[in-house]
Amino acid sequence: MSRATTASHRPADRRLFRQRVRQARAQNLWLLAGLSLALLPHFIRLPLLIMLPSLILLGWRLLFELEYCSLPARWLRWLLTLIAVSATFASFHTLVGRQAGVGLLVVMLCLKLMEMNSLRDVGVVIGLGFFTIITVFLFDQSLFIGVYMLGVVSLFTAALIAFSREQSAAPQWQNFRQAGLIIAQAVPLTLLLFLLFPRLPGPLWSLPADGGGASTGLSDSMSPGNISQLSDNDAVAFRVQFDGPPPAVESRYWRGPVLTHLDGATWSNPQNATTHRAGTPLRYHASGEALHYSVTLEPHQQHWLFALDLPAELPRNSHLSPDFELLSAQPVQQLVRYAMSSHLEYGLAIDRAPDPVRYLQLPTDRAPRARDLARQFRHAAGDDARTVSLALQYLREQAFYYSRQPPLLGADPVDEFLFDTRRGFCEHYASAFVFLMRAAGIPARVVTGYQGGEMNPQSDYFIVRQSDAHAWAEVWLPQQGWRRIDPTSVIPAARIEHQQDLARILPALAGLGEAPGWATAAWRQLRFGWDRVNHAWNQWVINYSDQHQRNLLGRLFSSLGLGEFDWRKMVSLLLAGMAVVVLGIAVYTLRSRPRGSQDPVVRAYQRFCRQLARRGIPRSAAEGPLDFSRRARQQRPDLEAAIAHITSLYLRLRYAPPSGSEQIQQRQLQQLQSAVRRFRA
Repeated sequence: MSRATTASHRPADRRLFRQRVRQARAQNLWLLAGLSLALLPHFIRLPLLIMLPSLILLGWRLLFELEYCSLPARWLRWLLTLIAVSATFASFHTLVGRQAGVGLLVVMLCLKLMEMNSLRDVGVVIGLGFFTIITVFLFDQSLFIGVYMLGVVSLFTAALIAFSREQSAAPQWQNFRQAGLIIAQAVPLTLLLFLLFPRLPGPLWSLPADGGGASTGLSDSMSPGNISQLSDNDAVAFRVQFDGPPPAVESRYWRGPVLTHLDGATWSNPQNATTHRAGTPLRYHASGEALHYSVTLEPHQQHWLFALDLPAELPRNSHLSPDFELLSAQPVQQLVRYAMSSHLEYGLAIDRAPDPVRYLQLPTDRAPRARDLARQFRHAAGDDARTVSLALQYLREQAFYYSRQPPLLGADPVDEFLFDTRRGFCEHYASAFVFLMRAAGIPARVVTGYQGGEMNPQSDYFIVRQSDAHAWAEVWLPQQGWRRIDPTSVIPAARIEHQQDLARILPALAGLGEAPGWATAAWRQLRFGWDRVNHAWNQWVINYSDQHQRNLLGRLFSSLGLGEFDWRKMVSLLLAGMAVVVLGIAVYTLRSRPRGSQDPVVRAYQRFCRQLARRGIPRSAAEGPLDFSRRARQQRPDLEAAIAHITSLYLRLRYAPPSGSEQIQQRQLQQLQSAVRRFRA
């Protein structure tokens, strides 16, 4: 090649180089967008010590792509890695476990962006991005997260396609189109594997428990203010579906942790891990038929399962504590659904008085005025039942108020509440009432849980929210056993400060108050509709266990005449279904495959040749475009201009060196395709 010819190509080579640089930068920006969306759910829950460095690293890479800075040197990357590991350990005090492992993965993925310089690095980053998507489902498996992550998967797939076409000038929308096609082809296989792949009773793997992991909802201790912090939390605690008519709201007490020990300000249960010995009968008597229902419990990282009052039957892998707490064998770390039967009319431990050391325990140096008041009740009453009535009458007739923002209490909270502030939430009333009962010599304990629940008007289940958290008391009376007493319920309506609390504290007043405006009513209906969708997602997808699979496939086998459920039949059906799906995808791919070359220029010209061949002017295998054009124009002089124009465009795009920008070449291709479409031989 001559020097002049080489020199003439240098501007075109530089333009092509700049074009590829711009294309690679655009692909990197799309990849950064996908990574940011994939990491966003983790950023919401990760500590600031990990989230902030990760955001800085993402921003650093963005500024590099926009040519505002350079990437860090090798020694600085090593230093940043050491800092990232140290920050993770400082945040979680370990590098092992669900939260610590995910935190380390997030910050290391962002560090990998600091050395992403080759296609191999891009492949590693995209692979880690896909893995990060999986880790999001360790914390949240809701429908919203599923749809959101499907969009992120589409972004990553489009980025993978774009980087695999390094020399292609295809616009980004074509990469998204192909990514959507790939995901659509994967959907039938996904559904087939979900329905038919053998499901094990437990997870395929187990992660070490997170130390000190935060949980939402009730705790194993109660101080004034604990439950009031949940009063405005509308997060769903669990959903309940009754087999028949639901009980009245005043009977819907969902029993949770029972607290028996008071250190002066905080109630706890030092023996809450103790269980009944095998074969030890539960001491209770019940009247009437048991109530049947099912509970779908959101994960709360604790052992408690919630049920109405006294369980008649226990769910699988659960037991009752001596205080009749329903406890799961493992912490509830994922959505769980269990069937329940409960007695609403019952008596607990009637035949034997409870342990006085445990249920009469009080701190010796606290609440002297409350002790004097309890002695007055006892002296005036003469028996336990009358003493309980006098204490409730005292709360009803004195100036006690139900308040979500009660005054702070000091070192002696019981005396300060009963005689000074007289404003409080349910835990203030339950704590003070149990103190009075114990001071009067009546065994008593604090019970926490939830009260009430809201019916979803668009479906047939109740929603129990964290805002329904409640505390009440249980006292032991001779010949009656343990009886539930809710001291909060005796507060008159006039002394309930927030109108929205009326329906929960006094169910008879649920219909009072102003009707909500149209905007509020519409928003409520929208929330109920979305919750109904989420509930269906939980029942049919998240809660699709081995037992559900057996039941579903058993009915399917019976309807198909395959007999009873059998693992071998299920595996055979799975393999047959996969073969049919793969065969269908293969047939679709082959039929949709364009004939001839994948080059759009060649495809357009081949279409032009086929039109001439149908009119008796076929192109021979050894005939070049110019010779064919000359012969075709001789045979069809009426089409001479169109044939010459199409041939000229084809030769320029196919054989001439690149000239002009990518937009000019794309415009010339569109001209060729348009000319071929208009050509009629």
